[in-house]
Formats: sequence, C-alpha cells, structure tokens
Amino acid sequence: MKNNEKTDLEKIEDKYFSLLYPGINSILLKFGFPYKIVSPCPTKIVTYDGMERRADFIGKLDNDEIISLEAHSTAIGKEDKEKFFDYACYMSTRYRRKVHTLVLSTHYKDNDRLILNWHNNDEFTIPYKSFKSFDGDKTINTISLKNKNSEELSKSEIGDLRILTFMKSKRSPKELLIKSIELTQAAKMNERDRLHTAVLLSYLAKKFITDDKEYNEVMKMIENSALDFKGILGRNNRIVYEEGIEKGIERGIEEGKIISNHEIAIKLINLGYDDTEIKTITKLNQKEINKIKQENSID
Repeated sequence: MKNNEKTDLEKIEDKYFSLLYPGINSILLKFGFPYKIVSPCPTKIVTYDGMERRADFIGKLDNDEIISLEAHSTAIGKEDKEKFFDYACYMSTRYRRKVHTLVLSTHYKDNDRLILNWHNNDEFTIPYKSFKSFDGDKTINTISLKNKNSEELSKSEIGDLRILTFMKSKRSPKELLIKSIELTQAAKMNERDRLHTAVLLSYLAKKFITDDKEYNEVMKMIENSALDFKGILGRNNRIVYEEGIEKGIERGIEEGKIISNHEIAIKLINLGYDDTEIKTITKLNQKEINKIKQENSID
C-alpha cells in the first residue's frame, strides 16, 4: 500500500468526521475556538500545481473568516503539513479572507500545534486538538447523572456523546462506543440531534466491532435509539458503512420503497447537508429545495 493511500477503516473514520457538522460548533467550543461555523463551503481545492483535492471540511465563520478543519487518526508528517498549507493558500486567494486551519485528531499528541517551515524563517502554525485531551470516564458520569434525573442534554453534552469513543479512558474504544449508544438511548434530546448522533455512532460501529453477531446487536441498539434511523438509511442497515449514507438514500429513491425525495431532502437539510449535496442525492433543483425550506420553516 502506498503511503498516501488510506485503509477502509480510515475511510470510515473520515466519513464520520465529515458528518460531524452541524454539531461541530459545540466541539470547537470545548477546544476553546472563539468563533462559530455558520455555513459550509465547497471542499474542492485546486493546489498550486493544478491538482484537485478535497479538504475534510471548509466553513464560513461568524466573523466572516474561513476555517479549514482537517481530521486525522494517525501521526501527522511533513507531507500533511504541506497539504494544509496548500489548502490555506488556496482558500485565502479564493475568499480573500483570513483562513484558520485546525486539525482535529483521535491520535494523542502532547503538543497543541504543528509547525511547517516554508520560506527562510517563516513558519506556518497549525493548532492541533486531540479528542484524547478529554476525560471519557468523567463525561460518562456527567451524562449518566443527567439521564438519571431526566434532564435534557446541552448541545455540548450531545457533542460529547458523538466523540466519547475517542476520549481518554480506562475503557477500550469499543466499550466507549457501546456506552455512547446506551447513553444516547436514555438521553433526553430532540429527534434531530438523536438521529444525527445515531448516524455517527453507526459509522464507528463498523470501525470498532469486527464480530458480525456483536455488530448486528449493536446496530439494533443504534436503530432503537432514533425513530427515523431506519427510514433515512433504508431497511438494510449495512448500507451505513458499505455504501455510505448518500448511496443508501439514492438507492431508496430508485427503488421507491423508503421515502420520497422531498422527505429525504428535509432530513438532509436537518442533518446539515449543503444545497449542492442535496441536489446531487435527491436530484431536486435549487428552486425545489428553497420551496421545501420555506414550507418547513427551515433556515
């Protein structure tokens, strides 16, 4: 395998990261980032040598600046830093605004920044934030207490549920994942947040649970944690990781067995997909998407 090729499990984690938005702001807040993402931007990047690449996530901030979020599950080398630098240069030119580059990682690193020396003594500094910096066992205790008292979870605590699997803990990642699912089942939150959390945890199930029988049991737990889970992903829950959420929805449209493309569009809007992605998946045009948003009072 070439150095820049990703394994299937790494691709699963990449998809998990790409679906963290729109709940990403609560996670950025936990890391002390001072601004909020208000809308996603196109992720296609054209580097200085004419190559086309896809950034993990690009968004517009509430201060009118731009952020590039990069997700990593392994150690970061010089090639990665150079890629981040290329992205920042491209976006600075494209948007003519300050660009923040931030690395979110499931890999532990004791330093909170990355540095690339790129011209004479010039440095490109990249903040590096690891989910391992959070205490998973303390998070479990906090959310368990709120569940016991039937208290509604805050946006920050819902964000904690979504990244709990990667936090520092005496438990294994698989044990943390199962605990996340159990806590989600018992948690008090709106159905939009519940569905989004269930979708994210379903991706992690494929990564951390290799036994088929155990996987099927865990997927049943996830299905039971959100009423619309099977509706949006189809009757075959393995679509979640084998084909991805987009493929599963497309298949549902073609077969006409699950839900209409208008219903799918509403679910995708609520999950934070941008209009370009919704048009690709549902085959609706921009006028139809705008009408759906207006009729359902969705901003």
